[in-house]
Amino acid sequence: MIREILSRLKLSPAVVPATEPLNHHISYDLARGSSYLVKETKAELGFEIFASLIKGRCLDCDHLDAFPCESIGCERCALPCTCKGCTHIRAQGLCFTMSSPLEVRLKHALQTTPIFWISNHGSNSISPNDLEVIADIIGKFLKQSKNPVVLLDGLEHLIFENGSAPVLRLLRDIEEGMIMQNAIFILPINPGALEKKELALIERNMKELTIVQHLNE
Repeated sequence: MIREILSRLKLSPAVVPATEPLNHHISYDLARGSSYLVKETKAELGFEIFASLIKGRCLDCDHLDAFPCESIGCERCALPCTCKGCTHIRAQGLCFTMSSPLEVRLKHALQTTPIFWISNHGSNSISPNDLEVIADIIGKFLKQSKNPVVLLDGLEHLIFENGSAPVLRLLRDIEEGMIMQNAIFILPINPGALEKKELALIERNMKELTIVQHLNE
């Protein structure tokens, strides 16, 4: 009921950036202010990269041993850690998915990341026809988070429901937002589900991510 009212009023649900607990040092070295295209029949690598970025160590940190004590908090830690004077913040994620949000959380151990289900059913869901709501949520998140990472799964379905023109405009707005807010955008797509012209327009302003370089642990 609430989702239907918000949809009619074109209001978006609140989104609060939250940092995931650190669980490893390994991450993917992606440039901020960039949009990445991951071509795959099923969104697996895209989610793996997304989860690694928001659960890995801060990419601005040159001290690989600086974060193991993060779980107890810097105010309780007696070590002379360089993190205490650092002004950077670890990545915070926002996810839109065609899969069950609970399934995504369990598979990738995402405890605090906001996850929205692109669906006409269930709670915390967004109709695939509500492109304005998706754009508004992303826009608010980019302004609130100091180190945002956004994953959008289901672009093919959005095109099926809305046509290519409005979805490509949404995509361009997202890409520009990533540049302005120094953020990272990950877009997993199935090339076989798109027309050649649609795929070419999507590829034009995005970096294709096929072979990913891990950071050393």
